[in-house]
Amino acid sequence: EYEVESLVGHKYDKRTRKYRFLVRWKGYNPHFDSWVTERDLKNAPTILREY
Repeated sequence: EYEVESLVGHKYDKRTRKYRFLVRWKGYNPHFDSWVTERDLKNAPTILREY
């Protein structure tokens, strides 16, 4: 399981009507940042709330 270091962006997906968040993964460089849903961040509630 990967650990979230921080959220570095977000966007609204008109198709799904939900937000997606750009995640910076702990121990990986920005090349590996990826877009995930809020549901995918269920194990990182503090990071999401502080964003």
